[in-house]
Amino acid sequence: MLTTLVATMLAARALPMECSALRQPLTATIRAAEAKRIARDAKQTIKPAGVTLILSEGAWRLVWATPTEAERGVYFYRRGAKGAYRLIDTWGGVIAADERADTVKWARDRAGHPSQRLAGCFADALIAEY
Repeated sequence: MLTTLVATMLAARALPMECSALRQPLTATIRAAEAKRIARDAKQTIKPAGVTLILSEGAWRLVWATPTEAERGVYFYRRGAKGAYRLIDTWGGVIAADERADTVKWARDRAGHPSQRLAGCFADALIAEY
């Protein structure tokens, strides 16, 4: 547990300052709600402690979470006109720094097109190994 906390704290320092405003608090209630949403939408079991990062901007919410029987993924949610979030896509894997531009493009091509800033912070968080 302590090792995970230290790793998370070190990775948090690696994100650019512009991403700080997009980070959402990770309270026990929020972690539990996101784990439940992913279980429902992606049909994957996630413990609340498996939710490690949330970036949000406008209608978009990106949730980093590790299912109990799979590797960590990033779940792309978009809020609809009625206020409910809908799962748009899921990312799995890591990237090297030289893959940043292609990863930003991949994120920007999702339905509804997340902002350049959110897509960039997504790629930066992957490089920081969240």
